[in-house]
Amino acid sequence: MSFQVKANVNQGKGHASSQTKQQTRAYLSLEAMQKNALSTADLIKIKHHDQVAICFAWPSVTVKKQDIELSTNTRLAASLAIGDFVDIEKSDTHSQIEATRINIDFITSKDKLTFQLDQHFSTFLKEFLVEQTYVVESQLLDIHYLGQLCRIQLSQILSKHTAEIYMVTQNTKIQYDTPTMTIDPPKTSNVSGGYKDIGGLSKQIQIVREMIETPLNNPELFKKYGLKPPKGVLLFGPPGTGKTLIARAVAQETGAHSIIINGPEIVSKFYGETEQKLRDIFDQAIDMSPTVIFIDEIDALCPKRDEAPSELEKRVVTTLLTLMDGATTQNHRVVVIAATNRPNSLDEALRRPGRFDREVEIGIPTAEARLSIFETIMSKIPHQLSSHDLTSLASTSHGYVGADIAAVCREAGLKCIKRSTHAPLEDLAVNLQDMRDAMTEIRPSAMREIMLEVPKVYWSDVGGQDDIKQRLKESVEWPLQHPEAFLRLGIRPPKGILLYGPPGCSKTLMAKALATEAGSNFIAVKGPELFSKWVGESEKAVHEVFRKARAASPSIIFFDEIDALTVKRGASGDGGTSVADRVLSQLLNELDGVEALVNVTVVAATNRPDIIDDALLRPGRIDRILYVGPPNLESRREIFKIQLLKMACDSDVDIEEIAQRSEGCSGAEAVAICQEAALFAMEEDIHIESVSFFQKENKKCLSKS
Repeated sequence: MSFQVKANVNQGKGHASSQTKQQTRAYLSLEAMQKNALSTADLIKIKHHDQVAICFAWPSVTVKKQDIELSTNTRLAASLAIGDFVDIEKSDTHSQIEATRINIDFITSKDKLTFQLDQHFSTFLKEFLVEQTYVVESQLLDIHYLGQLCRIQLSQILSKHTAEIYMVTQNTKIQYDTPTMTIDPPKTSNVSGGYKDIGGLSKQIQIVREMIETPLNNPELFKKYGLKPPKGVLLFGPPGTGKTLIARAVAQETGAHSIIINGPEIVSKFYGETEQKLRDIFDQAIDMSPTVIFIDEIDALCPKRDEAPSELEKRVVTTLLTLMDGATTQNHRVVVIAATNRPNSLDEALRRPGRFDREVEIGIPTAEARLSIFETIMSKIPHQLSSHDLTSLASTSHGYVGADIAAVCREAGLKCIKRSTHAPLEDLAVNLQDMRDAMTEIRPSAMREIMLEVPKVYWSDVGGQDDIKQRLKESVEWPLQHPEAFLRLGIRPPKGILLYGPPGCSKTLMAKALATEAGSNFIAVKGPELFSKWVGESEKAVHEVFRKARAASPSIIFFDEIDALTVKRGASGDGGTSVADRVLSQLLNELDGVEALVNVTVVAATNRPDIIDDALLRPGRIDRILYVGPPNLESRREIFKIQLLKMACDSDVDIEEIAQRSEGCSGAEAVAICQEAALFAMEEDIHIESVSFFQKENKKCLSKS
């Protein structure tokens, strides 16, 4: 059975004997102890590839059944990272071979030792190792001598016979030299690559590097100029944008010791234990400095104290504030990086300079950033994509974050494997069609809650109305395809378009075609859905729609039957402010308020423009008001032609006559004529293969309409 490595946050900082016992324990769940036939204090071997470490099995009620909590020294000695999987095996203590001599190296550098390496220390070290009883080569141990922590490594163990585990007795000789060097311990970050493996975030990475690398690697610069080094950086942004990836890459590139805290993992049901775990982690960071502490999902750990659901969160926030003020000094060289997608839910005291000195937004990537992400990911995947193909994919993947793009590439790889099951492995390569198919299945994270499956409607599916189509293209497609023209002329694209006219004249159909042709994210809003019986929820729903549209820009927000939302204020006649009035005010602020509306177009449709509030119809909010009237003869001819192409009809159908006889019909009524004609034909013969004598059925339809 494999176990996932977790940090032993229970590792105490008390007296020396307590410290010694905890650093050689492996904490397992009660279920795992029983399943592996282990008793408390049984000696176990921990295996990871060709590395072996030893610990004493110890039960814990807080450890999950698939996890094993190991001390820092155990993880360093076996080159284990948090999240690695290891196997455990019970060791037979009766068959261990006695060590004749142990050579020791000092990890703690010479200038940090405050005691003499005399006979008293040698005696203490000998008794310390005898108390350990069992040791392995390369094992790291912390000892406390005269109040100072000293780290040693068992660099070589000699014996009459070779073994994995040796036993220390009073006959074992201990040999060491005066420490003259510092041995760099293995990195504990589980990141396989550094900055080169992150695409599209070069600007954010540069900011983080400036804030972190200099304080860790060159702290003397701050001392020289009398400056306080930065203590923390807060990364915030939507999920999947690369916050955690940046933090772990920083730890990898700086060569600093890294400690990862996943907010909920350190929370305990026992009073005071959560705060103690935090203190232990910061103590460990100071001992191993320079250190990067990464707190993921910090909002779960440190919410606003006045809104915290229990006293636990308040105590944790206070503890973290104290630790950040006290632990991250120039001498300690400890930097805290935190990540969240809810920065406004954090306690305000954390967000001031001196704690989190800089807040870096990791937003939804632009087209250029998406191209960089595609290039970074696809560089590791065999593919047949040209640079033009990648540029095309990046330009059409609006709203996709880094995690979404990685999921698209992974899904494309799976499709390639399925398509080439019988082909040689070396011939497998992802092509453009694999990527496009994957993008239809992987939706942008920012849009998953409100993303609608918009039918593929093209301009060619909308009969007539050429002038309206052209005006819509100018308003929505041109700003995306020719932004330089708008910059050159110094104008801004229209924010809003209102389509009004009689029912059934293709207003909604044109909005669908606009979304398809522009390639933008499409958010459809039905007026009544926004209203809530709770005060403030309706306005919040409007704000949320625009927030998601901004996050996933370029996007189109389509309000169908907008008159239900934007009735003239005061029309309710109750003398107060109705819900509809507050919703309208929120809508006006979103369209033309303090927060800019960039690459978001509002398209609205109504057949009652007379009851819409005048403030909404002014330029700057609804810039273009387009009348979509009943189709003329040419438009009706196109509508019938499009509809009849989808139907099985005989060659004697006269589209011209039908178009002329349907004067005054709307587009929806023209489609209904074709539908009714087919139904009349089925009444005569349910097995009919095509609609014949169309004029006869058409006369019945026209008479009904």
